[in-house]
Amino acid sequence: MGFLRQSTKINVVYKNGVKDRISPALLSTLIASRQIDKFEREEGWARVGTDATRASHEVDFTGEDRRIS
Repeated sequence: MGFLRQSTKINVVYKNGVKDRISPALLSTLIASRQIDKFEREEGWARVGTDATRASHEVDFTGEDRRIS
């Protein structure tokens, strides 16, 4: 019989106050869509919009779109 691998989950608090545990892959999406108020890191809770987050490093592109349709 194999061993069970426990997946890592991140504690979050949504804007409406609901607490949840999500997969790390979902965190960036929830930060970018501004659906969560805060999430827990090893160092403690990080507030979206106040503390540095993954979405804070994104830069909006304002140049010409050169993709071929």
